[in-house]
Amino acid sequence: MPKPKPTPLVRGLADGLRAARKISRLAMTEVADKLAWSQPTISRIETGVRLASAEEVSALLAVYQVTGEHRDALLEMARDVDRPSWFETRQSGVPCQVRTLAQYEKEATRIIECSTTMMPCLLQTPSYARVALVAVGASTAEIEASAEARLERQKVLGRKKLIAYLDEGALRRQIGGVRIMANQLRHLVSMAQRPSVELRVFPFDVGGHPGMSGAYALLDFADGPPVVRLEHQRSGVFLHRAADVEPYVQATLRSNAVALSSARSVRLIESLMPSG
Repeated sequence: MPKPKPTPLVRGLADGLRAARKISRLAMTEVADKLAWSQPTISRIETGVRLASAEEVSALLAVYQVTGEHRDALLEMARDVDRPSWFETRQSGVPCQVRTLAQYEKEATRIIECSTTMMPCLLQTPSYARVALVAVGASTAEIEASAEARLERQKVLGRKKLIAYLDEGALRRQIGGVRIMANQLRHLVSMAQRPSVELRVFPFDVGGHPGMSGAYALLDFADGPPVVRLEHQRSGVFLHRAADVEPYVQATLRSNAVALSSARSVRLIESLMPSG
């Protein structure tokens, strides 16, 4: 029987520790020597195979010279690994959850992104992403870090199946002005030509639809159950328990039934693009 995959919180802690080690420019063997641990122990911790205790995380962070809110966040994760969901409030830089989401996106067999108030992150142009981040009150540092992280995440497109649900209102809302929005719409049409990308629009005349309950990302895997990530203005939540994930699976099925087909969605987007 295959071993269960690490939960998002365990995975996030592992990703955070690995990132901290890389920033410190220390090899696993150097860390192992400093702590009198074995190199395989470091490796298992960084892959989530072995759960590090809060004391072990504290020792690792001391070696990596991690301090302040970043240290506090990782220690809190180590203490909360048994929680049924992973809630994280936004900090400076790229949140731990975004790093973990990027890893999940690389491993997923299918990514479903429902984003009805703005463009799905995996399909945003750099200019649109920056203006959208300004609109929600992100700081300059957060804008640059988040925009860069989104561009890095988009590298999975073409290798992974993406189904993106978006509302007609998001297509018509002039984020950043006519030029930025026109480039964004052209980008959507271009991406929709890829066999791995499917765009599905909720038109105004469909009335109410499942996406109105809020944005979410649903990731399917070949070797484990799906996970869901919810993103809010100053926080994010990962869900992995079947009872918590199932409502989003059902919402996706209902969305598939009421959203425009991919071809009709592209035609609607093209009709909104400025001529000339």
